[in-house]
Amino acid sequence: QLLPAVQVFDQMIQLKPNLAEAYYNRGVALRDLGQLEEAMDSYNQAIQLKPNFTEAYSNRGNVLTELGQLGAAVENHDKAIELKPDYAEAYYNRGNALTELGQLVAAMASYNKAIQLKPDYAKAYSNRGNALTDLGQLEEAVASYDQAIQLKLDYAEAYNNRGNALRDLGQLEEAVASYDQAIQIQPD
Repeated sequence: QLLPAVQVFDQMIQLKPNLAEAYYNRGVALRDLGQLEEAMDSYNQAIQLKPNFTEAYSNRGNVLTELGQLGAAVENHDKAIELKPDYAEAYYNRGNALTELGQLVAAMASYNKAIQLKPDYAKAYSNRGNALTDLGQLEEAVASYDQAIQLKLDYAEAYNNRGNALRDLGQLEEAVASYDQAIQIQPD
């Protein structure tokens, strides 16, 4: 399904070579196919054509994170935030890159800002829980996972991570119940 999408965007680019959105969408499809270098090229072209293309900066940052170029990833998310200060996803993505860099306090600040901008952002609550766990703030992590689960009842990963934090707190029965819930949602 994705390869035909890339071909459609290639045709759009042939018809309208200055259409930044076609390059952007091509980049999204290529990233989903795991063709990260090609996705980077498409995002670069989209940004060249439309220098204030917020989403292209943030998605390019995601590709850079996947490529292990974490400093450049943070810079791209920062640019997206500069262009659109209320862009919750850019803060969330920035938090992910900062987590990979081991800058957990800064990552938490990014997750908190994403949550402030988008209070129903379950993934931001869950990833904030991961950062809190890594910082040893297990009770706060459980509370963050609880918020993620409250927003998305079928969030198996949040249940699993909640179980890990509860296990580390010595609350084994609650941990097992959380693991059971994760398995029920996602048996594989």
